[in-house]
Amino acid sequence: MMKDILENLMIEKITRNFLQAPHKRNKIHEADAELVDLGDERTEYLAITTDALVEEVDSGLYDDPFFIGWMLAMVNFSDLAAVGAEPLGLLLSLSFPSTQDESFTAKLTEGISAACQRLNTFVLGGDTNEGKELFLSGCALGRVPKESTMTRKGAQPGDKVFLTGPAGLGNIFAFLKLTGKNNHMKKSFYQPVARIEEGKVIKEFASCCMDTSDGVIHTMDTLMRLNRCGFVLYNDWDRIVHPIALDVCRTQNIPPWLLLAAVHGEFELLFSVGPDDVKKLHDEAAQTGWNPVLIGEVTSGRGVRIKVPDRFIQLDTAQIRNLSHTAGSEPERYIKELFDIARTAGIW
Repeated sequence: MMKDILENLMIEKITRNFLQAPHKRNKIHEADAELVDLGDERTEYLAITTDALVEEVDSGLYDDPFFIGWMLAMVNFSDLAAVGAEPLGLLLSLSFPSTQDESFTAKLTEGISAACQRLNTFVLGGDTNEGKELFLSGCALGRVPKESTMTRKGAQPGDKVFLTGPAGLGNIFAFLKLTGKNNHMKKSFYQPVARIEEGKVIKEFASCCMDTSDGVIHTMDTLMRLNRCGFVLYNDWDRIVHPIALDVCRTQNIPPWLLLAAVHGEFELLFSVGPDDVKKLHDEAAQTGWNPVLIGEVTSGRGVRIKVPDRFIQLDTAQIRNLSHTAGSEPERYIKELFDIARTAGIW
């Protein structure tokens, strides 16, 4: 089921010649961060992940150096949050052109440092180089107890599906920035924080978990394929979509569900919980001042559907996901084709 997705086909080509490490606990696609067993006497797994900022910088979506640094750190730490790990720190691989402005570098590192301080963790070290273009990559390390490991696998029909917080800010940020309509918005309305503390609570109850950095529907589709079950998304947009994002939807005539379909997410965690553990989750979350957002349920069968009052609408999630590869480098085309999908699906 994973082969319908162009990104997965590319990953398969890259990884087909690699040996499976015997001390790695998860297989390809099965977790946001790789889980490494350092020995039977250890009570924790090492969680490790790497991510780079490429398209976001090249497209001009991220142009403020402080924000770029913040996002470089958070995109890596979010993968640790999705496996319930406690961060140990961040390694950096940075390549700058010889003409790089020193003030840019200073602001970039300020953003990285601020993000690490926000999560009570550190930059551990890394590597710097000089090249023709700016290249920024990170590698986050953490640890997670073996007895409460959380991956993308384990969802069962009847589970309820939650988000750590309302969705949509990431895609609204991208829409306003790339269309030049962001002048009336506060500059700081989108500055996501990896859900590390929430992940520690979630791992005690979740049957599966994944972050929404590529969008909610992308995440649901991945979990659907890995778990070979169906996902239903409720159309309660006033509760599921962030109020700021909803306001923009109204002024720009954007169907709210498209904020869950587009590819620029906001690092919330999407997770499933068995019906017997829902109350326990809410009770534990309340003690930390956090309120999980119910967005849907796991069903038998296959596919991702939106539940509207009188029916279920089946989404072509492969088409939605593959659009980022066929049209993602052309923002106007991507937005137009995404709107076309909404019209074809009959959800507006």
